Amino acid sequence: MPRKLPKREILNQLINSFWTLICFAPVVWFWIKHDIGRYFYLFLALSLIIAILPERIFIALSLSSRRRVYEKLGVKKIRRLVQNGTVVNAVTNGQKRLVVTGVFQAKQYLKTIAMYERFHWVCFTFFLLTTIRCFCVSDIKLGLAITAANILYNVCSILLQQYNKLRILKITGHSVVRITKG
Repeated sequence: MPRKLPKREILNQLINSFWTLICFAPVVWFWIKHDIGRYFYLFLALSLIIAILPERIFIALSLSSRRRVYEKLGVKKIRRLVQNGTVVNAVTNGQKRLVVTGVFQAKQYLKTIAMYERFHWVCFTFFLLTTIRCFCVSDIKLGLAITAANILYNVCSILLQQYNKLRILKITGHSVVRITKG
């Protein structure tokens, strides 16, 4: 008998699917409209290189080392409408909510945050290169739509991950923790 998914997992997947469909739609539409060719593969390759960059580059790309900066940019509002966010916690009454309580758990969660951040940097780069291509072929409306999607899907997510990293680092007592594999 298949296992029944908890309400929390279902909501998280619905939220992920919603944002992914909405924000990838203009990118996919551009490449369908203008044919997948050498630019697509070049942009994809350049974007994927981001995933293998050393950790110190992502640390250098952090907006701030102070949580307050992120809070002023509205990260707490962003956190409402994402997986494991405020809305999901409210609807599920905190059911199976991830609570980081110790240094080991914090270091494990930092690895997850690093993975999410890299993913969104890869997508940010691909969206940005696609936007530039839009403007080069005079598809201004689609370029603006992809820019908006990039801000919504990637910039907000990157800021949220950087903010979460700062919150978790407070538990470890470090200003920067090297995230190691294994």
